[in-house]
Amino acid sequence: MAQLAEAFVPPSLAAPLLAATTHATARQQQRIRASSLQRSSQAAPAQGAGAATATAAAVAAATTLGGRAAAQRRRRRLTTGGLTGCHAARRVMSLENGAGEDAPTRRAIGHQSKAERENCYLHKLGEAEAQKLAELRAMATSIVAGVLEEWPSWRPELWGIDMRERSEASDVLLLKFLRAADVDVGRAGERLRDTLRFRAEEKIGQLAGANLPDHFLGHDIISGPDVDGRPVMISRYGQMDNDRVFGDTDAFVKYRLQVMEKAMAELNFASGEPEDLCQVHDYSGVSLLFKTPEVKAGVAAMTKVFSDHYPETKGKTIFVNFPGVFSKLFQAFSVFIPERTRKKFLILAEDDQEGLFRQISPTKVPEALGGLLRPVEDAEARAQLTATPQVVTVGPRTSREVDLLEFHEPGQSSWELRVCALDLSSYELRFFPKGSSSGSSEEASGEIVASSQGLKASEGVISGTFRASQAGTLRCRFNNESSWLRSKTCLCRAQLS
Repeated sequence: MAQLAEAFVPPSLAAPLLAATTHATARQQQRIRASSLQRSSQAAPAQGAGAATATAAAVAAATTLGGRAAAQRRRRRLTTGGLTGCHAARRVMSLENGAGEDAPTRRAIGHQSKAERENCYLHKLGEAEAQKLAELRAMATSIVAGVLEEWPSWRPELWGIDMRERSEASDVLLLKFLRAADVDVGRAGERLRDTLRFRAEEKIGQLAGANLPDHFLGHDIISGPDVDGRPVMISRYGQMDNDRVFGDTDAFVKYRLQVMEKAMAELNFASGEPEDLCQVHDYSGVSLLFKTPEVKAGVAAMTKVFSDHYPETKGKTIFVNFPGVFSKLFQAFSVFIPERTRKKFLILAEDDQEGLFRQISPTKVPEALGGLLRPVEDAEARAQLTATPQVVTVGPRTSREVDLLEFHEPGQSSWELRVCALDLSSYELRFFPKGSSSGSSEEASGEIVASSQGLKASEGVISGTFRASQAGTLRCRFNNESSWLRSKTCLCRAQLS
């Protein structure tokens, strides 16, 4: 995947793309290696030697934030017997206490003899998966205690969840580690231990509220949910000063960790609810010319940390304003990506707001990306309207008219509209009293509320208020007659104040 990206996509465009795809592809490779190790252990059941070899390999591969080696911590685990040999109750306490409406589903699935990765979700759990979860839960108790011995001041939490407590949320998190390890309890425990140590040592829990240098600010927005209920993490790479943002690898990784921590805080970790994120990477303004070694180092370090310590968090990644030629090339070499990984990515060409709105409501898409979400500082405008916007596609050399709001009696209303990309010939907002028509022969009977010759995407959201003195209809007309080839995507909505 990396070689194909370097061949077909300019390096500066490839950076975030590779960061997103490398993690998912690495997960597939880990599953293949785990399967091979299991077959080898069955052929030669020298468990002691096999465990020593596997642990030594883990020691050699250990890496932490900023490139500091963690081999010393791995060696300590060699002398404490690792994580094997733990036994626990067949069902975890939280499952026994929460049979409820999920119990029939669990019983139906529970007859299987082997734990399956796709059933390692709290609302799908069968008997075999519950056994694995119980074993990991037993390990977690000693893991947390061990980390607290090393860092007594550490608060034993993971994304706000106290891992000492048996709860629905902590079970959801343990199952994420179990899926990431392909239902291998020992490997899941190792990953959990490494992640908790990482968070304690680097004080990750304090990052969300930390003050960062100005050059890290203003590039990211936490929004959502998307159509599947996931939190949305939007990053605009074209707005970054690469020399400053990527100049210090450790500082860059901490900056990205802060954004990730804020996004993870939006998850509830409840049974049956979304457990991962929708990430949007905006390529508008990204240079096509070069990618420095500092950018490569920063992306590689970030990918390593996310892969190691944020298991099962990549729900969907959307690339927007992606140059059309590279979008086609990506589609060509995406056949080499596993199908399960490929489904997690969506490549949208430049100005494809309609495709974006099918994944995320326009109200959750920032104004700079063609949506209606205003900047944080414009709190009054953001809170003004709650109505669902209409997405209107206006073909070339045509105009479109839509009804915005019906007045059944006199009343006050608020409205907003915009063109999402490029320019529009004009727009017009009119009020037609009940019984009148918007036809060309009777347009004079309508009251002009707002109009403009020319509407630019750079103007963002146009808004206003209107008071109707009688019952009637507020209508909006978008005119694209000056465009010979391109359709335009527009948004509009109104509601009673």
